[in-house]
Amino acid sequence: MSNSAALQQRRTQLQEILTQTQRSCERLRNALSDERDALRSNDTVQLDAAVGRKKLHLADLEKLEQRRRALLAACKLKDDLPAMQRFVTSSDADGSLTKLWQATMELVAECRDTNNTNGAIIAAQRQHNSKTLGVLRDQPEAPETYGPEGKTETTGQYRALAEV
Repeated sequence: MSNSAALQQRRTQLQEILTQTQRSCERLRNALSDERDALRSNDTVQLDAAVGRKKLHLADLEKLEQRRRALLAACKLKDDLPAMQRFVTSSDADGSLTKLWQATMELVAECRDTNNTNGAIIAAQRQHNSKTLGVLRDQPEAPETYGPEGKTETTGQYRALAEV
């Protein structure tokens, strides 16, 4: 295979991987948005569906990431950001790959940020639920501790809800 044909082949492979990655990221972004909406509305059915879709899209992205890494390895390039950027630039005749790469990286960053936001919502809800349980147990400020066996220990007696 000529040098020109090899360059065109790897350009086509890279473009396909990036295009599919972008589509998967868009689907992931939608699932993350649905997850956030479900978290905010406490809709467990919608949350389960969104999390299921999120897992599928993450699995798709992992497969695409493996293909991207295999392409870099076939070109005898390191698997790091500078090498990937050089690979994109060297394979890019008209600037379209660079634009596709940049748009894909922006989508990946947006998905990461949205996922982090969802994680913060979950942490806040968990903290709220823990405080609510403390109030119901008549221990509004009691910290949750663990004993030597890894089991949760409490610092006081609980009153049954029926006694409240």
